Parts: sequence; structure tokens; C-alpha cells
Amino acid sequence: MSLMNVLLAFALFVLSALVLMAGGVKKRFVLLILLLVLGMIACEQNQQQKAQRPNIIFLLSDDQRDNTFGAMGHPFVRTPNVDRLLRQGVRFSNTYIAEPVCSPSRASLFTGMHERVHGVGFSSSYQMTEDQWSRSYPALLRENGYTTGFIGKFGVEYYTFRGRTAEKFDFWYAHDGWTKFFPKEHDSFSTRPYHDAEADIITPIMGEAISAFLDSASTAGRPFCLSVSFNVPHGSQTTSMYTGYEGWHDMIRPADENPRLRGHPVYGSLYRTIDFPIPGDVGTDPHRHIPRHVLDQDRGRKKTYKYDYAPGTVREHHIRYFQTITGMDRVIGGMMRDLERLGLAGRTVIIFASDHGLLMGEYGMGGKALLYDLACKIPCFICDPGIPAAKKGKTVDRLVSSLDIPCTILDYAGVAAPQEMSGRSLVPLVRGEESGWREQLFLESLFTLRDNPFCEGIRRGDWKYIRMFDGAEPYDESDVDFTGRKPAFEQLFNLKKDPGEKINLIDRYQDSRLLGTLRSSVKARSAELNARRARYLKTYECVPR
Repeated sequence: MSLMNVLLAFALFVLSALVLMAGGVKKRFVLLILLLVLGMIACEQNQQQKAQRPNIIFLLSDDQRDNTFGAMGHPFVRTPNVDRLLRQGVRFSNTYIAEPVCSPSRASLFTGMHERVHGVGFSSSYQMTEDQWSRSYPALLRENGYTTGFIGKFGVEYYTFRGRTAEKFDFWYAHDGWTKFFPKEHDSFSTRPYHDAEADIITPIMGEAISAFLDSASTAGRPFCLSVSFNVPHGSQTTSMYTGYEGWHDMIRPADENPRLRGHPVYGSLYRTIDFPIPGDVGTDPHRHIPRHVLDQDRGRKKTYKYDYAPGTVREHHIRYFQTITGMDRVIGGMMRDLERLGLAGRTVIIFASDHGLLMGEYGMGGKALLYDLACKIPCFICDPGIPAAKKGKTVDRLVSSLDIPCTILDYAGVAAPQEMSGRSLVPLVRGEESGWREQLFLESLFTLRDNPFCEGIRRGDWKYIRMFDGAEPYDESDVDFTGRKPAFEQLFNLKKDPGEKINLIDRYQDSRLLGTLRSSVKARSAELNARRARYLKTYECVPR
């Protein structure tokens, strides 16, 4: 108890005694003083609670699939700084992204809702409004006394306040669209914000901004929430590591041929001498897994991710992919040193996730927007300095959704999550309180560009069920109402026996109770989300694109 609280408690005791002894006008006067003292105590306690609220840093990578850090078991990638955070924190090894493609994933991370409900995505008919943004975790934290910052790829893409995003944060050093590995070499709206940076490579530029924010926030006298959206290991970065030749987007030549990278400790020869295996089904027919009439790879996917459809270039993609993860780890290490230098490490919670995973030649294809684990399962952990020593370094295998992250951020800040947020705070899991946690998790992808179908599914225990419907672009609410519609294709995987999701058991289990239960669960959750969308439209302004 603070000295102020002790003095206020003593005053309260004295005033209470006077009330018992006083009468008439004098008693009313003493009661008034008593109420004032009670108010002072409440204000003091409120200020103490606010002062005790932790700082929060949310780190988000781009296209990073699960198990791609050293401490997560990757055989050769070097990530000593993240590995240290993992040893000090709690990892969630069954974390799925709500929407496995950039724009809707980020809209969902901000708002805590599925794309089906908030309505913002590459293929949807709507854009995010200021009304919707006011219920996002950054807006709510700022409203409740937090200094807020955003660095890197904003990524929502479709929103009514475009050009005024900086007004939504206290610190803004970010971009729309897709920047480049060497942003100073390009002149576009996504690269110009970084032309004044000291560093030349995008990830160290993010590091400069992190340091600048922490230096300013450390003297602000209030807690902060910094959201850092790294651009790596996204293909826009790996392909642009070396652009000095025809066909550079396909990564047909080693990036260390670029004179600017030759001899670089990360982006030079790192991982180039390791004889690591590439996926065995690179270059094979992808339609063995998803039929052409459901997803025609030649209608955009193969062209966009051409480098993952041939053995020669897929190896180069893997090298650059892991190099950029190591580069990101270096920047995270600098952030950790800044926190320690400024005396903030002991009161700053760090949350890490990715916006989705990535196929890199598996199943004979590349890209995202499908519900395979490689595309929709992400690395996720929380490093909370308040975690008891016995729980540090633990791995929790409960089913976690990216929609849990905004609820977790708000919980740490002591701010109630809006009713429309679908997730749950991960703080109980961090503390080891797993009782009553979810037993199944709904998955969806409503991205329909490049002939991608609507996908929705469910993960329960060792099983994952997926159903696909012909897509529409742009889609509206009626297009994602699948009531009474027969799926164009279904998949059923036993993840324990077949973690690579190569054996589709749908025919073998066609008449089983298991499949019937999974189908019913997906139908019910799909209908529930459509009903939520209908209610949401009655409450919040939604603007067509």
C-alpha cells in the first residue's frame, strides 16, 4: 500500500469516528468530507492500476509459417533472440490464423472478428470504416490512456480513412501496399516513407523506427502499445533482394550475386552451403490434391508464385525466406536491448504472431489462402515478464485463434473487449489455467482471386475437415451463405497419422459419425457467423468499395 493510501485510510478512520459523534449540520458536513476522501481513495487506486498496466509490443511477421524459429525445432535457421524470448515465455503450438491471406487477416487482428463478420478483404464488397476502427484494439487502447505506435505494413488495404491513418496512432512509420527489400531504390507510395531512413534494407529500417518509438515512449509517463508489422519473409521482399536482371521476380539467380548483398552476414552466403531438402512434390501435378475444376492453378496462382513450382527456384526461395527470418531476429534482438537499456524490459509484454503461413512447393503449389496447416498455422508466443519461473519456456498445445490476440492485448491493458470480438484472452493459458478452453476451432478463407474457392473447415482433436465452394468476386453476404449448397470439394485429414495432410480420407469416412459431426459443426458455425454479420450490419456503418 502506498503512503498516500495509508494517509487516506487514516483520514477515513478519523472521519468515520467524527460521524458517529456529530449531529445535525455538523454531521452532514463530515459526511460530505467523508465522500470526498472516498473519492480521493478511488482516484488514487485507479491511478495505481493505470500505472501498473504493462507496456505491450505486438510483433507480426508476414507469410511466416509455424516451426520456423530455432527454438521451435527448425533444424538450421538461426534465431537466437527469438529463441531467448521463447525460453522466457509461453508458446502456443496450435495457433491458426483466422483468414490466411494478408488484408483480411490484418483486419481480423485489429477488430477481433472473422472476415465473414467485419466484411473487409481482397474479395469482399466492403472497406473498413472509421466506425469499425474505433472498436479496434489500437483505438481502444489509445482511448484508455495508452500511447500507441504502428511500424511497417498496415496491410488492411481497403478502408475509408486511407491517407489519414497516421492520425489513428501517436507514432506512425508505416505504409500501405507492398514495399521492397531496398525501398530507397524504388519510388512508390509503399517505399517513399522509408527514403529518409539511415539503413537501406527494410527490416533494419523497421529497427530504427522501433528504437525511435521506445526512446520517446519511455518518457511519456504512460503505458504504450507498439504494433510492429514486419514485411518479411513475404515474397515481395525475397524476390526484390536482387532485381538487376530479367526475370528477377522468379528468383532464378542467387541473391548474393547482387553486389549490395555479397559478403553480407545475413543476406550473403548464409544457408547457401546447407544441403537441406526441398519439398518432394515440387513440380508435381497440384490437381492431385485439389481438382482443377475447384482450383485451377493456371488461373493466377502458378504465375504469382512461379518460383515455387520448379525445383531450381524453390531452393532459392527457401534460402531467401530463412535469411529474412534471421534478419528479422536481429532487429528483435536490438529491440530487446533497447527495452533493457531504457529499463522497460521488466514491464513490457511481447506478443508474436504471423499474418498466415505459406505453401512453398508442397502439394505441387505455392501461395496461401487455403486451409492446409502450412498456410494457416502460425508461430505464436507471449513473453510476459510476470510469468512464474516454473512456466517459462512452456508449450501450450490448446487450439488458439489469431482472433484471441486482440482480446489478449486488451486484457493485459485492463480494457474490456467489445462484445463483437470472437476470441478469448490467452492470459489464462499463459498462467497455466487451461480448464474450459475450446475443443474445436472454425477456419475459413474467403479469398477468391486466382480461382481460389471459398474454404471453411474445423479443427478438432486429431482431425481437420474442410469444405470448398465455388468462389465469387467480389462476394456479398448471399455468396457466403452456404445453406443447402453442396460443397464442390471436401477434405478430411487425420493430423496425428498424416501431419503433412497428404491423405484425404473423405471417401473412407463418408458415412461415419465422425464426419457427420464435423460437417454439422462447420455448418452450424458458418450459419452463426452469417447471423452475426446480419446483426453487425444493423449496428455499425459498413461502406461498399
